[in-house]
Amino acid sequence: MAKKISSLHINTLRLARVHFLYGLTFAASIIIYDASKLIAPEAVLHRWKYTIGLLLIATVVWYLARLKKDTVGFQKSLIGILICTDIIFASFLVYADRGMASLAVALYAVPLATAAALLSRSALLATAAFSAAAYAFVSVKYFVDFFNEGYKVQLYSTVGFYSAIFFIVALLLTIAVRRKTDA
Repeated sequence: MAKKISSLHINTLRLARVHFLYGLTFAASIIIYDASKLIAPEAVLHRWKYTIGLLLIATVVWYLARLKKDTVGFQKSLIGILICTDIIFASFLVYADRGMASLAVALYAVPLATAAALLSRSALLATAAFSAAAYAFVSVKYFVDFFNEGYKVQLYSTVGFYSAIFFIVALLLTIAVRRKTDA
């Protein structure tokens, strides 16, 4: 039992560190986009807010994981916080980057990969469901807010396709990370 707690603790710390790299990578992209004037100053400000939020939450998770090493439930909760943060971060960026036309849909792979650390099929499927719901919401919201930027059939087919992909990736990750005792 102690090995499982230790392993989960180490994974939580590693996940938080990778989230630092994720935030810093995104910050670098903001700097490049801003320097080349690819996005408006207001969009730059919004992206900085999202990125700083991601980095702050990753820092808090990392700090709390270092403090409290002894409980599995606490470490799982910290990973859950990272997963929720990742879904919210991806959703903000999908909306900011033209809804269903956004390439930021790829960022939903991050919460799925983070959930894989829990070694739980249920956690992966729940993450896929929350990602699909968030993606559907922000895509429909963008479509309603900017009505003439696509067709309804395009909206629903795109949302359906990517939502199905989230579940396929979750199932593939379930196979990839299953415990050796299950083999």
